[in-house]
Amino acid sequence: MWDQLLKDRVVVVTGAASGIGRAAALLFAKHGAKVAVADIDDVEGARTVEQIRALGGDAIFVRTDVSQEADARELATRTVGRWGTIDILLNNAAATRLCNEQDRAAHELPEQIWDRMLNVSLKSVYLCSKHCLPVMLQNRRGVILNVTSIDAFLPEAGFDSYTAAKGGVTSLTKAMAVDYGKAGIRVNCISPGYVITEVQMDWFKNKPEAVADVQRNHLTSRLGKPEDIANMAVFLASDLAEFVTGAIIPVDGGYQIYKPSAASEFCRKEDRG
Repeated sequence: MWDQLLKDRVVVVTGAASGIGRAAALLFAKHGAKVAVADIDDVEGARTVEQIRALGGDAIFVRTDVSQEADARELATRTVGRWGTIDILLNNAAATRLCNEQDRAAHELPEQIWDRMLNVSLKSVYLCSKHCLPVMLQNRRGVILNVTSIDAFLPEAGFDSYTAAKGGVTSLTKAMAVDYGKAGIRVNCISPGYVITEVQMDWFKNKPEAVADVQRNHLTSRLGKPEDIANMAVFLASDLAEFVTGAIIPVDGGYQIYKPSAASEFCRKEDRG
């Protein structure tokens, strides 16, 4: 029997058809929450709902293009229509595949890729929050969790639109924490490191040298799993974290502190000859 940290809470999870979103939706349900599964992928979104129901949980699928206000509004409306409220919103959806396949340095970056990245990864946080917040404000309680990336703090060459979008998510999180804290609504941000999801699986399987190089810059013995992020999301969504708001919390196996220090040590060795 799982601890019921979120018993009878109503949770909206965007990007819940795979990866971090699916892992979080399942773990929320295991902890007693009712889950609105939002994604543009009908087949995999429905599969997430099936998996939740197989666990004895309660869930619905709402096909949602999170970059479109009408869809974000419908997501909130259908969730409230089903369960009467919204307690928690996990803004997880991101245009991750664009990052891997089409993102570029600024001088090479097509405007349509920039627009799509910003719309799906940043504008969506604003839109989904906008339409979930009224019921939270009415209840004088709620939790909003936004998912950023280590790239917002340690940029990688050639991922300019993704880095910009995730940097915006971190700043928006802090602004919203200030806006809504006195209304009983906590807003926090999770910053994953290298997490192996379906999108990264080809890289993980086909480029072992690159994987090993990245892993050397972690303080842990492995790269991240979606469940690592889901565990943090459940904690932040629960009353155990009632004194936490406006925080940007890394879940990255120590990457953000170790990679810069390792690079600095390499430079010092080079300087010493």
